[in-house]
Amino acid sequence: MSEAKVYTNVKNVRNVTAVQNKKTVYKNVVGSPFILKWPNIHTDLGQTILTQLEKALAPLGNYRKECKSIKKKDKKSASTTIPKPELHDRVHVGINQVTRFMESFIEKKQTNTQPVDKTPVIYICKREIKPLQLCQHLLYMAALAQIKIVPMPAEAESKMSQALGIKRACVVLIEIMENKEESLRLSAQEIPCIDAPWLTNALQQQPVVAYRSDATIKTLKTTGPPPKQKNQQKQQQLKRKNQEEEGSEDATNKKIKV
Repeated sequence: MSEAKVYTNVKNVRNVTAVQNKKTVYKNVVGSPFILKWPNIHTDLGQTILTQLEKALAPLGNYRKECKSIKKKDKKSASTTIPKPELHDRVHVGINQVTRFMESFIEKKQTNTQPVDKTPVIYICKREIKPLQLCQHLLYMAALAQIKIVPMPAEAESKMSQALGIKRACVVLIEIMENKEESLRLSAQEIPCIDAPWLTNALQQQPVVAYRSDATIKTLKTTGPPPKQKNQQKQQQLKRKNQEEEGSEDATNKKIKV
């Protein structure tokens, strides 16, 4: 649950007597059924996936270190090249790169031209991303593309970035191949898919399907004026209305006399 903000500034704190005079009111509000939730995974499964991910990304980190060391030693000689790891072209790091890949993947899926031998999986450290709205769109894109998204455990970003040999890696997408990253592929099968029937129907151009979500009614606890104060407010509003009507009638009568 999200914690409520506590304001200690004198300007933001209400008078105690003013709060005591008000009564508690409960209001029913209809929530939106089109909000997607992040998949929940067990802690042990998250740690297992993290160790598998570190092992798979380690060759990329070693490749970057070797490239840096060669550049420092031989700045003039550009002939020395290190072969890239096979996984290099199938890894996309960062929110922008992953978003671009997802856009092209969704377009290819509409035309049925996406590769069959690769299974994209998103690994996201949403605990370290602040604000979370920066990566909220990936949840909807994953539902559209029917790609699994894996929320990583706490402090996973430092381990992932260390394995990749870069400063930060909050979002990593890997195009998993069946015979090469088998452990990651099997672990991804235990992750639940994101269910968004209104998005998949729109993508596949199917007829509209009635969608019903449970627990869409929320109850908000707030404060309201006491009954006496409420009646006084109503009376004041009625007086103002009558005064405005009388004023408008007097103005029309004066015009008629003129």
